[in-house]
Amino acid sequence: MKLYVITDIHNKPSQEQCFSTGIAGSPRVIRLALNDLCARTELTGETLHQHLFRHGGMDDVVSSLKQTLSGDDVGLGYSAGGTALWRAAAAGCSINALFCVSSTRLRDEVAIATPNHVFFGSQDQGRPSSQWLTTIPDQFTVFDEVGHTYYLHPSSHAARKTRTQISEDIKPSTAAPRSAD
Repeated sequence: MKLYVITDIHNKPSQEQCFSTGIAGSPRVIRLALNDLCARTELTGETLHQHLFRHGGMDDVVSSLKQTLSGDDVGLGYSAGGTALWRAAAAGCSINALFCVSSTRLRDEVAIATPNHVFFGSQDQGRPSSQWLTTIPDQFTVFDEVGHTYYLHPSSHAARKTRTQISEDIKPSTAAPRSAD
């Protein structure tokens, strides 16, 4: 199994801040940046955001992800990176599980067949509505008094809880099959 990490529009979090650090079973981690996936490496931040959501760049990212990911892989996306993974899954990309962190654009997305868990801070003004959270994702977690970029603070309570939850959720898919006695 490979764990594909899709960073946000600022290519964050860093490798050291990423929730993939310390995940049980030590899956092979592959980090991908949105600007690389849409072949616009010169774009970052707000200009990349505009390209992705107003000028069709997200379609290029989704196409790239569909060519890269396979059924045994797991996706972990931060902000727009999570939205890209969600859209790839909605477009038929087969992956084992999906984790989206602070992916506020999911508020416009429909349910997907891929097992998923989304994480938000209660102070993130762009997070999806309570109705979306209770009807669309398989699982959701909203942390009290936490903002959008909580994932940049790996020692925070919310970041530690997110890392633990992701580790627990992917453990069954990375565990060796048990032999029958």
